[in-house]
Amino acid sequence: MHALFSVTFVLLFVWMAGLAGAVAAQETESQSRPNFLLVVADDLGWADIGAFGSVIRTPNIDKIAANGTIMSQFYASPTCAPTRAMLLTGLSSHEAGVGTQNLQQASNQKDSILYQGQLHDGVVTLAEGLQSIGYQTMISGKWHIGRNPDQQPHQRGFQRSFVLREGGASHFADQLALNPAEPPHYFEDGVQVETLPADFYSTTFYTQKMIDFLDARNRSTPFFSYLAYTAPHDPLQVPDDWLHRYRGVFDDGPDSVRARRVAALQARGLFPVDARAATLVPPPSIVPGSKPPWAERSEAMRRVDVRGVEIYAAMVELLDQNLGRVIAYLEAEGELDNTYVLFLSDNGVSAITPLFYPQTSREWLHRERDMDPANAGRPGTHTFIDGEWASALNGPLRLFKGTTADGGTRVPFVVAGPGVAQGVINKQLGHVADLTPTLYALAGLQPKMSSLYRNRPKPRGLSLAASWQGSDVPRQQAIITELFGDQSVREGDWKLSRMAAPFGDSTWQLYNMAVDPGETNNVAAANPLVVERMQLAYASFAREVGVITPKPPLTRDIGALYVGKCNWNCETRLLLLNALVNPSYRWILVVAALFLGLLTAVLGWRLLRRYRLLGEATMH
Repeated sequence: MHALFSVTFVLLFVWMAGLAGAVAAQETESQSRPNFLLVVADDLGWADIGAFGSVIRTPNIDKIAANGTIMSQFYASPTCAPTRAMLLTGLSSHEAGVGTQNLQQASNQKDSILYQGQLHDGVVTLAEGLQSIGYQTMISGKWHIGRNPDQQPHQRGFQRSFVLREGGASHFADQLALNPAEPPHYFEDGVQVETLPADFYSTTFYTQKMIDFLDARNRSTPFFSYLAYTAPHDPLQVPDDWLHRYRGVFDDGPDSVRARRVAALQARGLFPVDARAATLVPPPSIVPGSKPPWAERSEAMRRVDVRGVEIYAAMVELLDQNLGRVIAYLEAEGELDNTYVLFLSDNGVSAITPLFYPQTSREWLHRERDMDPANAGRPGTHTFIDGEWASALNGPLRLFKGTTADGGTRVPFVVAGPGVAQGVINKQLGHVADLTPTLYALAGLQPKMSSLYRNRPKPRGLSLAASWQGSDVPRQQAIITELFGDQSVREGDWKLSRMAAPFGDSTWQLYNMAVDPGETNNVAAANPLVVERMQLAYASFAREVGVITPKPPLTRDIGALYVGKCNWNCETRLLLLNALVNPSYRWILVVAALFLGLLTAVLGWRLLRRYRLLGEATMH
């Protein structure tokens, strides 16, 4: 009996020791796993940070770049929501349910789960994956990929959350909507927040919430922190003491600003010295409010025209300052050395006026918003950057947000953290869908082995971990983009793209990005085999992810370029401009031609009748 008791005691002791060892090993593994701070700016251009030569002051982002790696050819979607869907799933935006933006579906897309403009339960989020292996997960800022309650952050893997559900709003406490179709809604941990603090400003508030979440966490487990700023998305607004921070900085005009940016990028090795920058195409003079060259504008006109970019720059610097607060907090906590800090934008600079937003009319804008240039940047206003300044800020890149040109899809990306090569410009291709598999690789999660991914698609992006550590192995997977019917394929040095009017003619264009990153020279005719191969790659991707080409095609209202008040002459010119540019408006030209033909026939008949009567009178 005594011997049996002894054996039992020994076995129990061994079992308890093993259990303690397993727990200790688990705790050690948990503590050794890295933390992640993922920071996303909203509509920040590729050339807008100091590390790329911008005059906008971004010392904290620049410090991340100096202590880590710049990926100079990193791509996102042309617009906000598809990028965020890919970032948080590692899938194409179509697979994730965001094949298009909310309220921008063609009639043949509306019934597809892939085109609802929000996530669905058939995919796994990065937060869900990391939470499953013990990470604490938190988000502060913009969500924009889930309207339904079951697709909000607290249901998609985030244990702590404070979010703006929609794609944009006033940056102040007044909660003014970006457009009448999408009034803003704020939620904290799934509970709607009806009233914001009187001193609310988006950037500073989102930052403080994230610091509060980090401060309340369990220090013994790693964290995934997603800080999704809404700056510098329009409406461009800053607190009063920031309104004139950049006064005079851009007074020499968009052409000079652009030239300086191109030179700075070339000096830093980010743009080839002998490459041509994209051609700036000013809006046709038929557009109401079209302006003369900068040198010919009055001082008063220049002062109005430059205000938007001054406020934009102030928003970017204020974002950088607040990012510095989070980094300083992690440093004070002794956790920065074990934290990967990733910073990127969701797309290129925006040239979208408020009239491009759903259900936004000229009458609504001028009734509901203060459009007086003297009040630009203050609460109640809707200040924005037009195409002239967006092109200038994008430097050598072609076009801007909403297009598959590099000005719309190439974004700044910097990363620092354990093992990341320091002070390096990595020119390998990267894509926003790569971030989920990369963070999984660094955290030790294998989707193939995870029950979360049973019967659900695994991330299609590639891990960038080796690339961040200095590997220069070329990417073996094409980066393929489709949005609003426009398409692009980036494979090695080649880029194949097709865009509809007004930015393209719906034909495939081929560019050699090694020598022509400004996309200025279409070489498709000289390289038919390359075009054919890349077209096949796009077709295969489209079948695989469920692309539905919009029918009828989605069109952009060119009249939205002008936001001023409009009389009958203005409306007529805008209607004619749309008819010349948009295929869906061609019926206007047909009607006009028929009307002119009928008018000519009537006038001709009357003139002929008059001559006949005159001839008969002469004969008599």
